Amino acid sequence: MAFSMYDACVPVCAQMMSGLMGVIDKAAEQAKAKKFDETALLSDRLYPDMFTLARQIRQATDFARNAPGRLADVKLPEFPTTDDTSFAEAKTRIEQSLAFVKDFAPAQIEGTEFRDIKWMAGQREMSFKGKAYLLHFCLPNLFFHTTTAYNILRHRGIEIGKRDFLGTF
Repeated sequence: MAFSMYDACVPVCAQMMSGLMGVIDKAAEQAKAKKFDETALLSDRLYPDMFTLARQIRQATDFARNAPGRLADVKLPEFPTTDDTSFAEAKTRIEQSLAFVKDFAPAQIEGTEFRDIKWMAGQREMSFKGKAYLLHFCLPNLFFHTTTAYNILRHRGIEIGKRDFLGTF
């Protein structure tokens, strides 16, 4: 059976966004019920040199959108480059990212294994072939940032579990 770039990309990115949305929904509910300051939660981090929860969410949604978007060579939607200050804002970012990801058809992604993917990350030009970009850059980063967001919330007492993290598939 041939490797499917679409199957490795779109359903996985959609699943991670679905899980992150569920985790944020539960965090918002529990923060309100437990009288946690949601701004404090969104600015929390696991260690001083790590990104905040809000930035973890932003990074996760960026990787989820960029993976299929760059593979399909479509114009990426513009999102604020600032961190969200409420769970409602974070949820909107996730919902819009999920909608963008789900809009891709297999024909847009299949056959992109060897497509040149290039972009600027600050002053540094990044360059990959499509399959390496997806499997060795995007997906590991997507998993890292969604997991770290989950871990920050768990660490602060939000009652979520593995099933929440996994979302729907």
